Amino acid sequence: MSIPTVTQSQVANLLKELGIQPGDGLLVHSALQFLGRPENGPQTYLDALFEVLGTEGTIVVPTFNFGFARGEDYDPDTAPAEHMGVFSEYVRQQTDAKRTSHPMQSLAVVGKYAAELAGLNTPSAFDDGSAFDRMLQLDFKLLLLGADVQAASIVHYSEQRAKVPYRYWKDFKGKINTDGEWQTQSYRMFVRDLELDPQLRLKPIEETLKAKGQWQVQKLNFGELALCRLEDFVATTDDLLHDDPWALISNKEDIKV
Repeated sequence: MSIPTVTQSQVANLLKELGIQPGDGLLVHSALQFLGRPENGPQTYLDALFEVLGTEGTIVVPTFNFGFARGEDYDPDTAPAEHMGVFSEYVRQQTDAKRTSHPMQSLAVVGKYAAELAGLNTPSAFDDGSAFDRMLQLDFKLLLLGADVQAASIVHYSEQRAKVPYRYWKDFKGKINTDGEWQTQSYRMFVRDLELDPQLRLKPIEETLKAKGQWQVQKLNFGELALCRLEDFVATTDDLLHDDPWALISNKEDIKV
């Protein structure tokens, strides 16, 4: 079976159909392999996004790397995004991209708010005053390019606020290259309790957003493009976790605490 080619204009039209506007800020999770063969590689999607967003738009991608948690030194200029998809790594490598400071849960940003978001430095990537927090204040949207809702990292913002019982705080310390100088720094994460082995399932969030008319979808070849406001995603997740802190855990009946 031949793989269909994806063009910039095709992607741009779908982005407009989703409701993306000039000047929007987008948190983008991607799995481009489900959408077809882009005519110009990942640049096809970057060009299509800025064709719609214009010069006032902002694109943010996750560039998580957990080497620091494994005791490795961290250099934000060279550490690749791990398991975040080719588009995230491609955006990270752009000459105008800025990267947030958290050594394990960083973001790469291009566009209007790149410098502002990259300048925010908090112990946890999801603390008040973090880049994730600021994106909510700026009314950013979540865009999934072929990726499933399972990829939506913003869920950790709500999990942290709800103090979910299947995660706990863990501190990490190590060497980080800051402006050419290696310094010992400390960060933290609200990590999953591996002894409990909770299996996170985010479909209830997507289903609730769809029922409210807050989740937009466009088909593209073997996959989908999906869009919602970050604020709506967080509000829905907060409500689910308020009613049941285990609402997003598929094996909750097997876990004894």
